[in-house]
Amino acid sequence: MAEILLFHHALGLTEGLSAFAERLRAGGHVVHCPDAYAGLTFERTDDGVRHAQDIGHDALAEVARRAAREHRRATVVMGFSLGAAQAQLLAQDLPRIRGCLLMGGVLPPLALGGDWRHQVPLEIHAADPDEWVDEDALSELTFRAPHARVYRYPGRGHLFVDRSSRDYDGDAADLFEQRVESWLESVGQPLDHSATARAL
Repeated sequence: MAEILLFHHALGLTEGLSAFAERLRAGGHVVHCPDAYAGLTFERTDDGVRHAQDIGHDALAEVARRAAREHRRATVVMGFSLGAAQAQLLAQDLPRIRGCLLMGGVLPPLALGGDWRHQVPLEIHAADPDEWVDEDALSELTFRAPHARVYRYPGRGHLFVDRSSRDYDGDAADLFEQRVESWLESVGQPLDHSATARAL
């Protein structure tokens, strides 16, 4: 079982994300959900993004680093949209991180001041198309992490996994959660260097 740091998206630590974390806990995992918004949540992504900009990238990065210091046994990181940067930062910087899952967000590794550590399993999930996912950044990250497994979900909204979001899609969210559980079971095993991008 994994100990996980889960970083929320621009809407905040919503009821939907909290419920997802609870389902992971029910499966035997330990899940910590740092709240960069101190309890605030938003209904519109644009409003959440503006709030995150007010907080600032450095402060969000410090939330991630503080969570890693507080939960020193956490070895898996998950980031949703805005939170993908926080998860990716820790995966690149902390030698103890042995698995990273990004949903709806990616950055080029060099944008975080380093490179991808090739021994870290990486799984990426995103709608297709997704206005919040930079395709060039995705290509750069998967070039640096050739073992990464990428899942695209055609015709879904950006936050289709969160039942609190207007984008929610139950079938796609269920498939996402099945894939997450399978991935968590594989973390710590030898990497599959034949991994390729897949669509829903």
